[in-house]
Amino acid sequence: MPWLHRYVGNPILTGILNIFFRSGISDAHCGMRAFTKTAYQKMALQTAGMEFASEMVIKAALLDLKITEIPITLYPDGRSGAPHLRSFRDGWRHLRFMLLHSPSYLYLWPGFFLFITGLAAMILLLPGPIKLGGRLVDAHIMVLGSLFTILGYQIILLGIYARIYAVTQNFIPQGEFLNKMFRIFNLERGLAVGFAIFLAGLFLGVYTFIQWIHSNFGPFSEVRFALFASTLMIIGAQTVFSSFFLSMLGIERQDRQS
Repeated sequence: MPWLHRYVGNPILTGILNIFFRSGISDAHCGMRAFTKTAYQKMALQTAGMEFASEMVIKAALLDLKITEIPITLYPDGRSGAPHLRSFRDGWRHLRFMLLHSPSYLYLWPGFFLFITGLAAMILLLPGPIKLGGRLVDAHIMVLGSLFTILGYQIILLGIYARIYAVTQNFIPQGEFLNKMFRIFNLERGLAVGFAIFLAGLFLGVYTFIQWIHSNFGPFSEVRFALFASTLMIIGAQTVFSSFFLSMLGIERQDRQS
């Protein structure tokens, strides 16, 4: 095995796989595999390319199947042909495959980080500018906070969509996350929450507009309230329309051809 694969590519990809899926293996790309018929049927493997090796470990870990590593010795096969592996292309294929099978790491955690960071910045700056490290932090950071909040919320929604799609396409098992979500969430609750957030933003926006009228349409001094209002209205509208889409994804289907 070339040093780039042995000491860089394989350890990094194996480490990422263990972090994402807690498989606890030392070599994710060893080609010597053995499995029972029952385990194979449970895994329902689908990929036809090099990702097959990663899919097998990922599915086994997600399904909590027993995985045992047995040390083996590999010897050169004596062939003189050029290696068929392409380090960066094939490494990216495996990394992409792992990310697509882990919506939490790809979408949810980055989305929550952006959303909480942005929302906290907006709330702290809503009353007025603050001093941080001897510097004045004002509305320009609040604009960035609004961007983070909206972007983070959108990424969270995409993560939920991706997780539902991954389950319906048998990429990952359903688990308790979606069961709990669909027990708590329904279309009516989503619409109620979305409209409440939207109306709160609309009320704040109308208040800001009235204050501007009272100033005889002078210089606009309520930028913070306007930013907060627009952010709430955007998130509320996203919640309303996302509720419809999530309800569509959660519709139970029956195979009438069987």
